[in-house]
Amino acid sequence: MNKGTLDKEINSLKETLYTLMTYSNLTDDTVVECSQKLDKLIVEYQNQKNFS
Repeated sequence: MNKGTLDKEINSLKETLYTLMTYSNLTDDTVVECSQKLDKLIVEYQNQKNFS
């Protein structure tokens, strides 16, 4: 995945996570899963940034 696509995905997941956190318990499985996906994408983005 290129950095532009990663950036869009990260921003989308941030918005989703914010909404989930507003209406759900922080320990809800959906909130945790979204947070984990976001973490993975951020790490992938940072890795690509460091190798550019």
